[in-house]
Order: sequence, then structure tokens, then C-alpha cells
Amino acid sequence: MAYFLLKFSLIHLFISYTFCYGYAELELLLKLKASLVGPRSSALEDWKQSSSPTSHCLFSGVSCDMSSRVIGLNISCVPLYGSIPPEIGQFSQLKTLILTGTNLSGSLPQEVANLSTLQFLNISNNNISEQLHSIMFSKMTQLEVMGVYNNNFSGPLPTELASLKKLKHLDLGGNYFSGEIPSQYSEIQGLEYLGLNGNALTGKLPSSLSHLSKLKFLYVGYFNTYNGGIPNEWGFIRSLRVLDAATCNLNGSIPVTLSHLSELDTLFLQKNNITGHIPAEFGDLANLRNLDLSSNSLTGMIPESFSQLKKLEWLNLFSNKMNGPIPYSISELPRLTRFQVWNNNFNSQLPKNLGQNGKLETVDVSGNQITGQIPKQLCKGRRLEYLILFGNSFTGPIPEELGNCKTLVRVRLATNSLNGSIPSGVLNLPRANMIDLSHNNLVGELPLYITGNSLQTLDLSSNSITGSIPPSIQKLVSLQKLFLGRNNLSGNIPDELFNLKSISIIDVKDNYITGEIPKSVGNCSCLMSLDISNNHLSGRIPHEISKLKILSSLNLSENHLSGEIPTDMQNMTSLVTLDLSYNNLSGRIPSEGQFALFKADSFTGNPNLCSPSKSFS
Repeated sequence: MAYFLLKFSLIHLFISYTFCYGYAELELLLKLKASLVGPRSSALEDWKQSSSPTSHCLFSGVSCDMSSRVIGLNISCVPLYGSIPPEIGQFSQLKTLILTGTNLSGSLPQEVANLSTLQFLNISNNNISEQLHSIMFSKMTQLEVMGVYNNNFSGPLPTELASLKKLKHLDLGGNYFSGEIPSQYSEIQGLEYLGLNGNALTGKLPSSLSHLSKLKFLYVGYFNTYNGGIPNEWGFIRSLRVLDAATCNLNGSIPVTLSHLSELDTLFLQKNNITGHIPAEFGDLANLRNLDLSSNSLTGMIPESFSQLKKLEWLNLFSNKMNGPIPYSISELPRLTRFQVWNNNFNSQLPKNLGQNGKLETVDVSGNQITGQIPKQLCKGRRLEYLILFGNSFTGPIPEELGNCKTLVRVRLATNSLNGSIPSGVLNLPRANMIDLSHNNLVGELPLYITGNSLQTLDLSSNSITGSIPPSIQKLVSLQKLFLGRNNLSGNIPDELFNLKSISIIDVKDNYITGEIPKSVGNCSCLMSLDISNNHLSGRIPHEISKLKILSSLNLSENHLSGEIPTDMQNMTSLVTLDLSYNNLSGRIPSEGQFALFKADSFTGNPNLCSPSKSFS
């Protein structure tokens, strides 16, 4: 009997305890809602007053213990537009506080310091401002994760965080913290993630961070402006997987000691002032997947030892001062997907087997001195999207294989010495939005059948292409810019060319095109620039040209056009540049509207054309 009385008493006590604390926690949550939810929001609609002492435990984002005490608040990606109130400090059993991406503003209240049981704190991606005072965190001895990324905090980094011995994840990036990185942070021995990127930090990178023996992720770049370079000692953070120190004013050379980071997966040092050579010892980074050393002042060659980087996927070395040949071993890297070395002084040929791994997605070697032919296997895996080779000395034909590379999005082969004809498939690539083959020695005729539905820019200028413009060009329904100038094109301008509804620039100057300007030119409502100068066009300027309401540049010079200038053209208010010189035009020049602004050289070379005062010869 005594046993049942005791059991009944305990149950009664538990119910009373739950009843008491339940209502208190409910009231606190409702006060919290009143501050978190701003006037522009209707969030947390299920947070309502209730007669049940446990109803609050069913609120969205709320977790409770067995006594209906709130132990977790997890509200993410909900537009709250309010601020965190002081009442937050009264949740004495709170272990998790996550308020991310909720448009909160104001400051972090001092009462947060009372959350001594807190283990996870994440208020990232908000607009919370002011300073993070060290005293706020002195009692949070259980804290394991702290994230305040992408807010508006300012002032110095809080040094008191160094006393939080259980802290594993610390992300203070994307704010306005200033001053130096506290050397005390090297005392957080359990730290695995340290994010200080995207602030206004200065001073030197502390070598003492090498004491963080468990550190896996270190982000210190972007908008910070340090003095000096990467400490040699950082090469002894043996657990490090990601080191991102991009865009933060680093100088000096790359420490050879970084080659000791056997677990390193990603090394980002781009957009700094780093000089010297890439250490040959980097070939020892067996787990390296992503290497970006671009936009520095590196010299020397790509180390032959890179042949050992069997896991390498990204290799970005562009905008440096490197030279020498591209090592053949680059083509043997089994996982390489992105190879970008543009704007250097590399010479010799690309490895002929580049692309044999079937993984390449991006190849950009533009702005070098590379010779030889374009490798045929670049798109072997049918994954290649960006092929950027302009500004080199490539010779030979464009590989037929590229015409079958349906994944290509951008093809830029301009300013080389390529010859032969354009493979028919190149102008039928379904995903390509830019094809630039200009300034080469290409010959032959344009394919009769063209269907690149995604193509926005087509530049074939400055070659030796013959034949006529095929009517199928109207199939390029997304085309905005067309450059066919400085070739050997002949025949008429097809009516279909002006059926392109999105076209803004048409340039077919310096060819041998004959016939008249089609009246369909008036269909191009988006046309801003039309240059068909230095051809053999005849007939009249069609009146329909005056329908082009946003045309700003028109060049019909050096043709055999005759008749009068359509008077309606003086109403083309957007026309800024006009050149009708060296034709056989006659009659008077319109004198109103835009024509009042054009000088005589726009009309010279037309002996039968006159203004009220003189003729132009």
C-alpha cells in the first residue's frame, strides 16, 4: 500500500511540476513571438495561447523535455523580420537555438549570457548588428557549435570564446569584425571548424593556430586585409581538409610546409599577391581535389609532380606569370574536370590526350602562347561545357568531334590560326549560348542547316568563309549578336535573317553581298546596331528601316544603294550614329529630327545627294 501511495505522490508531483513550468514556458514563447515576428510577417501562426500546459511543445520549431521545458528552438528560412528579445535568456534549459535566414535585425541581447546549458547556437544569415561582447559567452561552457555567419556584427572578435573548451564549430564569417585574429583562439583545442572569412580583419595570420590539432576547416579570406603571408607553421595542422585564404592581401611565397597537409582536400589562395613558384612538393598532397592559385603573381612552370595528384578535380592557375609547357601528365589525371590556366605565358602544345579521362567540363587556356592542334578527345566523356582557347597560336582544323559535343555551352576559339571549314555540328549545338571563331583562317561555306536553339552570340568575323548566308539562320531563335564581317560571303541577305526577334546586333560588313536590303529588316524590333557596309548592295534603302525604334547605329556605307533617303528615318529618335557615305543616293537629305545632328561625312561620296546648301561628292 505504501508503494502505491509513493507512486501516486510522485505522479502528482510530476503533473504539478509540468503544469507549473508548462504555463511559464508557454508565456515566454508568446513573448518571444511578439518580438520575433515583425509587422511584415505572418509567421509562427501556430504559436497561440492555450489552456493546455504542454501545448507549446507542439509549436513549430519547439522541442521540449519530459517536463515540458523548452530545450530547443529551431526556426530556419522563415521571414520573421523582428528581433531577439531579452526573454530569450529565461529559457534555462535551452540546448539548441537556431534562428537562421529569418531576416532578424537589432542586436543580440545581453541576456543570452544566461543560457548556460546551450550547446548549439546558430543565428546565421540575418541582419543582427552591434558587437559580440565577450561576457555573453563566459557561462556557455557546454557550447559546441556557434554560428553567426552573414550578419552585421562589428568590433573586435570576442576573445572569451577561447574559454569554451567544448567548442568544435566557430563561424564568425560574413560580418564586419575588425582588428587582428586573437591568438587565444589557438587554445580552443577541440575546434574543428573556424570561419573568419568575409570580415575586415587586419594584422598577421597567427602562426599559433597550428596548435589546433583537430582543425579540419579554416576560412580566413575574402575582404580581410592581412599583412604578410601564410605562416609556415600552418603546414603542421595535419588534420586540415580545407584552407581558404583567398582575396585577403597575402604576399610572399607559398610555404613548402603546406605539402605536409596529407588530408588537404581544398586549397584556395586566389586573388592575392603571392609570388614565387608552386612548390614541387605539392605532388605529395594525395587527397587534394581543388586547387585555386589564380590571380596572383606566380612564376615558373606547372610542377611535373602534379602527375601524382590522382584525386585532383579543379586546377585554377589563371592570371599569373607562369610559363613553360603544359605537362603531358595533366592529361592523365583521372578526375580532372576543370582546367583553367588563362592569361599566363604557357607555350608549346596542349597534351594530345587531354580529355581522355572523360571527366572534363571546363578547359580555358586563353591568352597564352600555345601552339599545335586542338586535342580531339576534349569531349570524350560528353561532359565538356566551356572550351575557351582564344588568344593563342593554335593551328589545324577544328576537330569534327566538337560538332558532336552536345554539352558545350560556350566555345571561344578566336584569334588563333585555325584553318579548314567549320564542322557542321558546331552550329547545331543545342546548349551553346556563345560560339566565337573569329580572327582565324577558316574557309568553306556556312552549313545549310543551322539549329542552335540556345545560341545568343555567333561571331565568325575575320575569316575567309565563302558562300551565302543560309536561310536556316532564322532557326537561331535566341540569337542576339551576329558577326559575319570581314569574310568572303556573297549572295543576297536572306529575308529570314530579319525574322530573328531577339537580334540586337547584325554585322556583315566587308563581304561581297549583293542584292537589295530586304524589307523584312523592319521586323527586328530589338535591333540596336546594323552594319552591312562595304558590300555590293543595290536598290533603295527600304522605308521599313524606320520601324526600328531602338536602332542606335546604322552603317550602309560603301555599297551601291540608290534613290532617296526615306524621310521617315528622321523620326528614328534613338539613332546616334549614321553612315550612308559612298553610295549612289540622290535627292535631299532629311533635315529634321536626328538628321539635324549628323555631320556631312555621314553622307559624303554621294554626288547626287544634296542638302539645302550643297551636294556631297
